[in-house]
Amino acid sequence: MRLWHAPARALPVTVRPVGGETIVSYARRLSAANDLPPTTILRTIGQLTGNGSGKHLLICDARLNEQAAARLETCTGIPRPRLARALPALRGQLHPGQSLPPDRPALRFHRVHPRPACRQCELAASGPSGPSVLLLPGWAPLACRRHRRWLGPDHEPGQYDLSAARDILTAHRRLARLLARSGDRAWAYGEFLTAWNMAQDWTRCEPRLMPVFSQRWRDRAAALGITTTGKQPPRVVTFPEAVTLAAILTDLDWRRNVALDWDDRPYYQRIAESIGERSYPRWLLANDPVRWWIRYHRARFEQLRHRPWGKPPPENRHFK
Repeated sequence: MRLWHAPARALPVTVRPVGGETIVSYARRLSAANDLPPTTILRTIGQLTGNGSGKHLLICDARLNEQAAARLETCTGIPRPRLARALPALRGQLHPGQSLPPDRPALRFHRVHPRPACRQCELAASGPSGPSVLLLPGWAPLACRRHRRWLGPDHEPGQYDLSAARDILTAHRRLARLLARSGDRAWAYGEFLTAWNMAQDWTRCEPRLMPVFSQRWRDRAAALGITTTGKQPPRVVTFPEAVTLAAILTDLDWRRNVALDWDDRPYYQRIAESIGERSYPRWLLANDPVRWWIRYHRARFEQLRHRPWGKPPPENRHFK
């Protein structure tokens, strides 16, 4: 008899989920709080399918069918809406094409490579000896505003104290608003990542070409105690400019104009002014990130740019 065959019951001890936490992380913390083996709660809420059931599940998240989600609600005693606010997997937006058996509670695992939560938040949620809290990239915040800690993307999980770099916290709030009003969070976050890659590329140019930007990211690095000699800096130092650039890249009016207009000089100038520069250095090198983005975007809509005279272009959302 499997654990998920037995009727679901409320656990003696429950713990609250952390915003953006994976199902695997939350279930593991529930097991630890009740002195159970690490995968007991996972096996209790449903049949495990996907990538197995060993320790390597810590790099995974799980999608639950309706029966498994109901069993998790019963085990924790926490209402489903409250669980769903913290656990993205319960919002039905993770790998919707993957099928789950309709006749029994089941979980399907997929790799997501989660990142650690804020250490102070983790201590409050699990205690000093509890399991780590693992957050889903793209859903969990990049910074903890409560404790002023930088968490970073999954491949750069260094936690920096942001007390001396308040502009990063301000940019983090701006990013949250940008994603919330975009209407398509996944697309907007992808454009933000593109903008972040572009901002990182700017750190390679000579300071005289982008003096304002170069001084800003170096001042942030110094405030955070980051040594940048001889290597590309961590992404935290270009985060504010990445958010500023993301606001432009997700502007559908701007994207439409870039795609259809023949003169691209105004768009370089707008990007330069947004980050405080007088003009954009139209690098003669092949690695200018803005030039490559504009060329790629314009190539996607080349046929529209050559449309017959008088024929109106499609709606702005077409230019995503």
